[in-house]
Amino acid sequence: MSIMSQIRGEIVPIASVSDPRVIAPRVTTTGGTWLERLWNGFIEWHSKREGRRALRELTADQLKDIGMSRSDAAREVGKSFFWD
Repeated sequence: MSIMSQIRGEIVPIASVSDPRVIAPRVTTTGGTWLERLWNGFIEWHSKREGRRALRELTADQLKDIGMSRSDAAREVGKSFFWD
């Protein structure tokens, strides 16, 4: 039985590996001025980048705890830093 089936509610990315209580803010890239959309896009890109960096450093046991295999993690880490 997977823990993923027991989770109720939204899963949000952590913003800090050293302090997992810090939660990354959910940003939207729609609405607002062009500068706000640009800034929100940058924040979203940075959040994904940091999440992939943290994922790269997890051990096999830690990946198993979150329901990922080493190949799943490698596929996510290998995504384009710009487009995905």
